[in-house]
Amino acid sequence: MARWRSAILATILVAAGASTNAAPCTLAALHWMKGVWRNGDGQTRSEERWTIGPGDRLMGSSWLLHPDRAGGVIEASTIQDEGTGVAMKLRHFSATLGQAREEKNAPMVFAAARCDANAVVFDGQGPQAGEHMTYRRSGDTLDFVGDFLHQGTPIKVEVRFQRADD
Repeated sequence: MARWRSAILATILVAAGASTNAAPCTLAALHWMKGVWRNGDGQTRSEERWTIGPGDRLMGSSWLLHPDRAGGVIEASTIQDEGTGVAMKLRHFSATLGQAREEKNAPMVFAAARCDANAVVFDGQGPQAGEHMTYRRSGDTLDFVGDFLHQGTPIKVEVRFQRADD
């Protein structure tokens, strides 16, 4: 019985210690995302750009285009303090900006759920519940992992960006 209690106490202490290592999800704690980040291969080229705007909010834009044909996607994003926590809101558009993918008054919303010195996990809210986006920076590399649901089917998107000149 004493060993069982010791094991439970050790588990609680390890769990408590792990949670105290995470940095708070504040806008200032996410400034490591700032920069121009690019990825490309023979099929597509993409760029994700984050800048710090007034009030420490992060303003983002990204695109994924094909070098030899039409098509692709353009994205506008913001990460800001919503009063109840930090959240990313984003919208997608066609490559010509001719068509928005999300509703006019309903951007996709992802709440910052876990943060540390160079990583953040955003959890989908509302229609995006169950989806997650993770950004992790290591030097001049920014890794993005998106765990999305498309008509109930899980889809994983992984992109490794490299820092680019402005």
